[in-house]
Amino acid sequence: MAKIKSELRTIKEIAESNYQFNIPIYQRLYVWENEQIDTLLEDLFTAYNSSKKLFYLGGIIVKSPDKDNSNLYDLIDGQQRFTTLWLMSFELKNHLESFLKHGNELKIKFSIRKNTTEYFTNLLNSSEFEKEIIEDDTDNSLSKIINARSRIKRFICEKLYQQEIDLKDFSTFIFEKVHLIVTEIPINTDLNKLFEVTNNRGIQLQHHEILKAKILKHLTNKQERIRYGKIWDACSKMENYIERNLIAETGIRNSEISKCYDKDKKSFDLEHLFRLMIAKGRDQQKTETKSLNSILLSRNTVEHNSTDGIDYLTDVPETVPQDDEDEAVRSILTFPQLLLHTLRIYLFKKKSRDIHKISEKELLFTFKEYGRIRDEKTAKDFIQLLFEVRFVFDLFIIKWIEKNDNEEVHEIKQLDRYKQPDKRRYYLRRQKPIAENGFALLQSMLYHSQQITTHYWLTPVLYSALFDRNKETLYNKLKRYDNILFCTNDERTLPEKTWSLLEEIEKDEFSEKEYCIDILDENRGVAFPHYWFYKLEFVLWHNLKDEHEKWEKFRMTAKNSVEHVSPQNPEFKEDTVSNKCLNSFGNLALVSRNINSEYGRKPFKEKRAKFEASKEIRVDSLKLDLIYKNDSWNDDLCEKHKEEMKKQFEEYFKYTSL
Repeated sequence: MAKIKSELRTIKEIAESNYQFNIPIYQRLYVWENEQIDTLLEDLFTAYNSSKKLFYLGGIIVKSPDKDNSNLYDLIDGQQRFTTLWLMSFELKNHLESFLKHGNELKIKFSIRKNTTEYFTNLLNSSEFEKEIIEDDTDNSLSKIINARSRIKRFICEKLYQQEIDLKDFSTFIFEKVHLIVTEIPINTDLNKLFEVTNNRGIQLQHHEILKAKILKHLTNKQERIRYGKIWDACSKMENYIERNLIAETGIRNSEISKCYDKDKKSFDLEHLFRLMIAKGRDQQKTETKSLNSILLSRNTVEHNSTDGIDYLTDVPETVPQDDEDEAVRSILTFPQLLLHTLRIYLFKKKSRDIHKISEKELLFTFKEYGRIRDEKTAKDFIQLLFEVRFVFDLFIIKWIEKNDNEEVHEIKQLDRYKQPDKRRYYLRRQKPIAENGFALLQSMLYHSQQITTHYWLTPVLYSALFDRNKETLYNKLKRYDNILFCTNDERTLPEKTWSLLEEIEKDEFSEKEYCIDILDENRGVAFPHYWFYKLEFVLWHNLKDEHEKWEKFRMTAKNSVEHVSPQNPEFKEDTVSNKCLNSFGNLALVSRNINSEYGRKPFKEKRAKFEASKEIRVDSLKLDLIYKNDSWNDDLCEKHKEEMKKQFEEYFKYTSL
């Protein structure tokens, strides 16, 4: 009987083998979002910078070919990663070209999905094809792939080019040092049973759970250990607000937990919560545990019904108009990322050195190397700080909020403590934002323009929020922090700059900074860092929103394609700019890939008409809204627009420096 075999192989070995890979029809479409793509790219870049001799990228499962196709292996598991690698190889070329094809055929094929195969084939042949294929993309199989390619291009422009990384050297690293575990299963394998086994396999213990055990082991009192463990667990659930997590983890009703919250000071009394847990016996466990590991691994679930029959999670009044308890929320950070931001603040308060980098894959190593949590006091101090950081994170930092139309938006929902009419008890509720919030919009700009796996800008914001709970003050501070971190000629890394910023925040003394927008005079075209387009959108909203009625509903969305207002290859010569202005900042805007494809080589007036029609729903780009106020487009108007945008930046810097 044929056996399953697994081998560790480099990309080079896979590329130079006779293997071809087929994505079977029963496999799902390519679905990776920006977060997964960015994580893969950032992991590769970090491994390259660290000169790692071996970088393990995960595994793929393939099914042995039949006799008629001795080289064609069905890719059963790992197609998302594999497809991303193929797209990355296409953009980088160099040594990776041999990974793209086998002879004259694609290295990777897509059963039935004609559009996807055609897209990949035309990429290799450098054909003009995208518009036609996209228009025929009835099953939406290409949109995520096209987005992934744009994300990879952005990574190359903003990461590799800007840091002057040798592309050939980086490609060689991927080719020779990146390894995949290739598992080959026999052709007669029962795939249904295989999927059942893979989908139902035990969930591995996550690194933050191991870290929890390592920190809690310093607490000698069993009941204290349980109480602090529940606080840790409440902090770890990033898909909900902290007060809701506390209700679920402790079993204490909303009306009781509300007594711990001071609405005026926007603070939460953790000691009061501990007293409630003791009084209610919520620091006891129904079954004896023999070790800390058994506490951790049991992953106890709290019974939400008390002995008096009250459901703690529904011990709240009926929803009132300004509240929206049912809206699903999603964090912009993972819990390991929050832990690392907290560790940076913890170390800064201890006057210690900063961590090497924010990398959730190196969570345990980072805490071992830098954490200095070695006894009961430091363990309690860290968990208490973690709770405070998580509390202000939920108070002041944007979350993804799911709306009725299956759309997610960035919002900050304030925590309110109020008494229902004709009732004696108080309750905690999250309130809907009454109007568009500049603080949320600025954070959304930073979220979309920065590395999704790190968000170094959050460390100084969270640190400031620990001792300043005024939203408007924090909003003004973030404007300044953003300018300092991203709009000067300071060539230090973001970890270095944010650590230095913590020192200035502590002293409340900020050194004079000279903000620089010289980059806007360069003709970089698609190589312009996306940050400057996102930042300009916020600056325009900040400076001019009162003058443009339709700008009220503006919000930041993910954009990954630089649009040339006057096309690079125009269909007609009317309303075009010269080569001198073609790649100028004045002739560019950041848009979604779909919009860029839709506008394509169209003349200015046709693009303008499409844009004006789309404004009935929402203005997607404030920069384009100003450009399309013009009836025509030429070098003079392009240059004039660029100078006007520079003035808006200068005004904003002057205002936010006061």
